[in-house]
Formats: sequence, C-alpha cells, structure tokens
Amino acid sequence: MRLLISIGLLLIVANSQAQNLKGNWYGNADVLVDGSHNNYLVELDLRQKNINEIHGVISYYFKDSYQTFYVRGTYDPQSREIFIKNVPVTYFMATTKSGVECMMDLRATLTVSRVSSNLKGAFVTQDKYKYTCPDIAFDFVYGVQTRDLDSLIDNFAAARKIWKPSPEDIVVAKKIEEPKVEPKPLDTATLAAVATVDTTKLDTASVKMVAEKVDQNVKGVGVVQNDVKKIIAAYEKRKEVVTKELEVQSDSIRITLYDNGTIDGDSISVFYNKAPVATHQGLSERGINLYVELDSTKDVNEISMFAENLGKIPPNTALMVITDGVNRYEVFMSSSYSQNSSVRIRRKR
Repeated sequence: MRLLISIGLLLIVANSQAQNLKGNWYGNADVLVDGSHNNYLVELDLRQKNINEIHGVISYYFKDSYQTFYVRGTYDPQSREIFIKNVPVTYFMATTKSGVECMMDLRATLTVSRVSSNLKGAFVTQDKYKYTCPDIAFDFVYGVQTRDLDSLIDNFAAARKIWKPSPEDIVVAKKIEEPKVEPKPLDTATLAAVATVDTTKLDTASVKMVAEKVDQNVKGVGVVQNDVKKIIAAYEKRKEVVTKELEVQSDSIRITLYDNGTIDGDSISVFYNKAPVATHQGLSERGINLYVELDSTKDVNEISMFAENLGKIPPNTALMVITDGVNRYEVFMSSSYSQNSSVRIRRKR
C-alpha cells in the first residue's frame, strides 16, 4: 500500500512539472558541425500564461558577448514539446557581438525523471540560413533543482564574462555628473578651408564659410543639451510611482529592459538617482543592458523609467530584469505622460 502511495505521489509531482515550465533552465548549446568551436551558455527563464502559451527571457553568453531577448512560444502538454520562433543567435564563427546573427527556432522536449527535469532540443536553422548556420543542440537542466547553481555556471568558461559590458551596453557610474556635450570636430573640407585662408588678405568668402560651419556645429551642441534639459524638466513634473523595492547582494547590478508586450514603438529615458543615464532608447524584444554601480553613500538607489512616448498602445510598458550576480528579479514597469515608474534598490548589509 505504501509503495502504491509513493508511486502515486511521484506521478503527481512528475505530472505537475510536465504541465508547468515556470522557472530557470540552464545549459550548454553546441554547434552541430565538425571541428572545435566555442559553445553557448544559455539561460532560459520561462513563464506560462496558460497551459499552451509560454513567454520569458532567453539569454546567452558566447565568446566575450552577452545577448538577451524577450520571447514568446507555445507548449504542447501531450507531446511535452515547446516551440519558440525567431530567436536571433550570433553566428558561431562571428568575431564580435555586432557580427552576423542567424534567425533560429527553438524546439525542445521536456523530460522528467526522479533525478532532474530537462529540456532537450536544438536551435533549428530557418530555411533562409540553412546553408550558413548549422543547428545548435542543447540539454537544459531545471535550475530550481540545482542546489548549487553557482557551481553549475562555473563549469562554463563563458560565464566568467558575465559582468563585462559590451560596447553597445550602457555603463553607469555610482555618481552621475551633469551631461556635457562637446562640439564635433570640424570636417576635413572646413579644416582645409581654414588652412587656405590668407590672414593678410582676409578672404571674406572663406572666413564666412568657416564661421557658418562653426556656428552650425555649436548650434548642434545646443540642440542636444536643450533636448536633455527638456527630458529632465518633464521627468521632474511627473509623479514618481515606486513599482518595487529590492535588496541586492552586490555593489553593482545589471539591468535589462525589454518591451514585454506588442512591439509598438515605445521609447524611454532611464534615470538613476534622478539623473538621466540613457535617453531615446527604443524598447523591443532585444534587451537594453545597463551596468550600474550602486552609490554606497545612499541608503536607497533608484532606477526610473520615463516615457518619451506611449507607442501605438498606451501606456509605455517594459519588463525590467535586475541581476546582482546571485539573484535575478523581474519587475513590470508602466509609465505614462503623468507618471514615472521606479524601482528602489538597497544593498543587503
């Protein structure tokens, strides 16, 4: 009788996991081609809207780069198969993060045992790229069941690059100074004109041309400065709504922002402790990464999202993912023309 009860409980637990993909999945992804190649370290954080719809964030480390995307897909509970379409994956022979990307579809099957739960499958090349980009196979383990997640991640060399920003990312110092905009260097033609000016004869036409060029350059600086000032003024007029308060374990964090709804042209500015650190950032499924050093002189540091527009579907919404090297937090942000959305962050003592 006890044996039957134990078997029944085991089946219930297994079936529960089979129906629920929520959680973090980790593992290597290897290119299915002969030879020695760098692999990908992948993290897939999934949520289920209902039994057939899934969504979440897929992130991967490849060589010295980090990429992250918001994704949606489907799950078939009968076959235990998941399908996520159009995942941009860096070409396995690319030398830089900004290199060629292959659009691939993620196909995987959920397997559940007493030892672990796994997602086994591959990033499958779409027809357009089938002669260039090989499939990439993976076997992800369910992270919640990994007692020592750090030891799992440490097995992958790429993970050591986790806190190394790429050129496209935004690095935020602990204290923000007022942004300074310097005039752009004059172009070659203008410099050549300056060189040909005979100061003894004062070629009026040449001097006038140079003066106009310099004037345009200075005006351009003024436009940028005025733009930032307008954003700050609008930010200060809006109500500040604290969406969440967090305690983190590190003195620096990575913040990633995505459009978690329909991609409808939302544009935002990001403020750190009331100062702008990024403006005119378009939200999409591709994450905007900010690396922030917390100000230890403050009890609370604050990250705010300012809506520059409302896109086609108001309000301006985003998924903010905050990582401190140990824990990962998800915050759903919503801002409008009347309010900013903020997260307050404390360093755990």
